[in-house]
Amino acid sequence: MTDQTEFRLRDLASARGTRLAYRSGRGVTALLLRLGCVAALGWIGYIHLHLWQEGYRQIPTDGPMFLLDAVAAFVLAATLLALPRPLTGLLAAGFTAATLGALLVSLSIGLFGFRESISASYVVESLVLEAVAAIALLGWTVLVAVPSPGRWQPVAATLKLPLTR
Repeated sequence: MTDQTEFRLRDLASARGTRLAYRSGRGVTALLLRLGCVAALGWIGYIHLHLWQEGYRQIPTDGPMFLLDAVAAFVLAATLLALPRPLTGLLAAGFTAATLGALLVSLSIGLFGFRESISASYVVESLVLEAVAAIALLGWTVLVAVPSPGRWQPVAATLKLPLTR
């Protein structure tokens, strides 16, 4: 792994990027967006747990996946709330996009032998919620991972490398 890649991964996992002043517009936006993302993840978890309890647990393979999805959504929501790191947001966005992808596959060709119907409970709500949540999580991740425009530094200065021409 190159030094620059290693530095960038450590930066994403650190809290350095999330220490935005909550008095600034950018900090308030980041806080409200993060809280909205936490709520969306909790809502996704609730929907999957509710559907699992209402009978999806009887579906082979898909049933346990609904329970796993609910638990993962609740864990990611709690993690994003407690540890607001860009990497957490990126993982949550990936999870949400994967959940949305699984629903789309289940609607179109079926998933593990089960084909979902658009008229089933919470399908339309899940499509909208998961798409919005994935976009919001990516937006929050970019907002806290990228330094504000006034704080840009050359990569060489960030890595403490000598500038060469």
